[in-house]
Amino acid sequence: MQKSIRGFIGTTLILVSGIILAGCGKSASKVKTTANIMEQTDISSLDSSQITDVGALETVNNSQEGLYRLKSNTQLVPGIAKAIVKPTNGQTVYTFKLRKNLKWSNGDPLTAADFVYAWQRAVNPKTKAADAYMFLPIQNAKQIEKGQLPISKLGAKAVNKTTLKVTLAQPTPYFKYLVAAVPFLPLNQKVVEKFGSAYGTSAAKTVFDGPFTVQNWTTSSVNWTLKKNPKYWDKKSVKLNSVKFEVAKSPETALSLYQSGKLDNIVLAGQQAAQEKANKGYLSYPSGETDYLAYNFRSKAMRNANIRKAISLVINRKTLTQNVLKNGSKAPYGLAPEEISKNPSNGADFAKDSSVKESVAYNPTLAKKYWVKGLKQLGVKKLNLQLVCYDVDAFKNSAEYIQANAKKYLKGANIEINAQPKVQAITTMQKKRGYDIGFTNWIASYPDLNEFFQLLNTNNVNNAGNYSNKTYDQLYSNANVKDVTSTQKRYDDFKQANQIAMKDQAIAALNQGQIVRLNKPGLKGITYAPAQGISLKNAYWTK
Repeated sequence: MQKSIRGFIGTTLILVSGIILAGCGKSASKVKTTANIMEQTDISSLDSSQITDVGALETVNNSQEGLYRLKSNTQLVPGIAKAIVKPTNGQTVYTFKLRKNLKWSNGDPLTAADFVYAWQRAVNPKTKAADAYMFLPIQNAKQIEKGQLPISKLGAKAVNKTTLKVTLAQPTPYFKYLVAAVPFLPLNQKVVEKFGSAYGTSAAKTVFDGPFTVQNWTTSSVNWTLKKNPKYWDKKSVKLNSVKFEVAKSPETALSLYQSGKLDNIVLAGQQAAQEKANKGYLSYPSGETDYLAYNFRSKAMRNANIRKAISLVINRKTLTQNVLKNGSKAPYGLAPEEISKNPSNGADFAKDSSVKESVAYNPTLAKKYWVKGLKQLGVKKLNLQLVCYDVDAFKNSAEYIQANAKKYLKGANIEINAQPKVQAITTMQKKRGYDIGFTNWIASYPDLNEFFQLLNTNNVNNAGNYSNKTYDQLYSNANVKDVTSTQKRYDDFKQANQIAMKDQAIAALNQGQIVRLNKPGLKGITYAPAQGISLKNAYWTK
């Protein structure tokens, strides 16, 4: 199921860079230092422990900075930390050295203690942090979140003002990506305690340590401004003096504002993605998302592998993405989308490297054979199946396409669509009752295969179909315990797990998401990661 903010990452796109040359003997014309950026939704908070929406992630990631920053889909660069750390003590201890003389935007010194305070606050049950689960790899976090230990026992210690020592409960290969995420940002304890529950409810009640500061924002704002932060340690790299974010909830309105020059970067929605493909500013990149059908294994019909395979084989993924969705999404290869992981031995992308072709193939003839065999095994001549999905157009349109194809090719198949509000649909699938097929999705919060393969692990709360396979579970366990310190073995574990699940048709992958934007060709240096939004630290204009 889609998490409230995100997930992570599929890829980061670096918009084409350029060089500004002044004419010989003539002064260069003035280059713009402001940009106008579309935001899709209102922002609910600037408190890094309470954020639950992508819009806030976008603003916070430009006004705050943690230990690391993401440069590409899987490449990290130092942020407040001086260097990328290699863990010690069996890959369970990270010792981060911070840059010297770091300052908050109000002039207060920023030290290692600010990270300890922020992380302890996040795991404190009283805080009710939206992403407290992300801290579970840290020593004692699990017990603290359950109220069994005090927050002071968290495995994060300030050795001195510029040294942060973190001890994990066990080796966690993706921990390096976690510390680049919003929940792991530092917090100024003095400011947070000054404003209490009001911290982060307005720009005036927040303090910043990133490339920009936020100005003129409250929870009711439909536009706000980022100003270059003079206290930021790397201010010389920040070329834009200000950035204005404008909320444009209507895709049509956003496109009109872009065409009239009032917005410089927008997100395209639905059929706009196809209509604007020839535009010079057109950009498309993976969102780290997989949309899929979760077969409910508590349903007798769905426990039949032939029925599951038949339903999958009547779905033409290329037609679904190109003619139904028309939003830039692509046909999938399996559970995980592209650009999440690569084979350490040869660089092959995991999605293609581990694919089972029949699991995402379109073959109505073979589907009919599986269907007839499945009905015979069940002792019935027809099946009425309940499909629950989110009540958004992309999901409903996809569900209707699947419904029509099943009726066309599978004699006696009747799929009834039950579109529910997103939260209700997620709750229905978590309860594993009231449906035969769940149409859902997952967006990665960080670029690691574990994000997707937990979805089919027995008894995982996000296992929407209640799928269970002992061999799969063992491979999943191996990847996170026995083989966790071996990059190749861990990759191979996930690869085998994917092939087991796909041969079993545990789910039917439908499409892998893409994000499509229009960006003014003269605006360079922008990067984007789905879990963090647009990054403007290195953005600049050419003439």
